[in-house]
Amino acid sequence: MKQAKPIVILLLKLLVSGGLLAYFFSRVHPECFIETFATANYSWILLALVVYLCTQGLSAVRWAALARPLGIQTPFRDMLKFYLIGMFFNLFAPGTVGGDVSRVLYLVRDQDAHAAGRSVTTTHATMSVLMDRAIGMIVLVWVGAAGLLLFPAYPVPSLARLITLLLAGGFVGGVLLLPMLRRLLPEDGHPLVVKIRLALRSYRTQWRALALAAALSLGVHLIQAWMHQVMGRALGLTVPYSFCLIVYPLVGTFSAIPVSVNGLGLREGGYIYLLAVIGIGTEQGIAFGLLLFLIVALDSLLGGVLFLLQKSPRAATTVAEKAV
Repeated sequence: MKQAKPIVILLLKLLVSGGLLAYFFSRVHPECFIETFATANYSWILLALVVYLCTQGLSAVRWAALARPLGIQTPFRDMLKFYLIGMFFNLFAPGTVGGDVSRVLYLVRDQDAHAAGRSVTTTHATMSVLMDRAIGMIVLVWVGAAGLLLFPAYPVPSLARLITLLLAGGFVGGVLLLPMLRRLLPEDGHPLVVKIRLALRSYRTQWRALALAAALSLGVHLIQAWMHQVMGRALGLTVPYSFCLIVYPLVGTFSAIPVSVNGLGLREGGYIYLLAVIGIGTEQGIAFGLLLFLIVALDSLLGGVLFLLQKSPRAATTVAEKAV
C-alpha cells in the first residue's frame, strides 16, 4: 500500500497539470500561439539560457555558505556539480524533491573523502538543503512584496496582492521569533523537530552565513526577474522590469504548490493571470510560461550529463533510485 501511494500522488499531479494545460490551450487560437514561438528572437533566448545557468551557480554558492556552519567541507566544485545534478532530478524526476534527495545523498557519500575523518550525517546534509530552499523561498516572497509596495500602480488582483503581503509578513515574524523558537522546541521528538533544533544551534553564532545566503538569494532573484524581461523581448513582448519584480516572485511562489508536476499548468496559469494586467493575451502568456520551462529544462540537461559522468556507476544508480 505504501508503495502505491507515490504512484497515486504522481497520477493526481499529472491529472492536474494535464487538465490545466488542456483547459488553457482550449482557450487560445493555435495560429497566434504558433506565431508567437515562430517569430521568437533566439538570440534573446540564448541570453536567457546563459543568465539562468549563472544564477544556478550563485545558488550553489548560497548552498555552500549554508553548509559550512554544519561542518560540511565538501569543495565548492563538487557542491556545484551536485547542485546541477539536483536541478536535473528536480525537473525530470517525478515530484519536486528528487533533486533535494540527490544533493543529500551525494553530500553524505562524498563527504568522508574531504573532511579529514569527520563524517557528515544525513541530518546535516538534509538541513543544509532545507535551509537553502527556505531562504531562497523567503527572499523570493519578500521581493514580490517589495515589488507590490514599490509599484502599486499595477492593477494586480487584490487576492494575489493580499496573499503575498501576508506571506511576507509571516516570514518576517518567523525570522524574528527564531531565537525564541529554539528554547521552546523539545529535546526529543519528531525528526523534523530535531533538524530544526540542529539548524538553530548551528547557525546561532553563524549569522553571517545566513546574511550572505539572503544577499545571494536577493541577487539571484533580481537577476532572474531581469531574465523575465529578456524572455519578453525574445517573444516580442514589452514587460517592464518593475513588473517583472512582481510577476516572477508571485508566479514562482504559486507554482511551488505541490499539486502539479514541476509546476506545469500552475506556472502557465499564473503568467496568463498576471501578464493580462499589462495587456498581454492568453497565447503570449502560455508561450511565456512554456519558454521558461524550456530554458530550465535545457539548462538542467547539463546536470544530467554530469550525473552520467559520475565515477561510480553503482553510487550513481543508487542516487537515481532514491531521487525517483
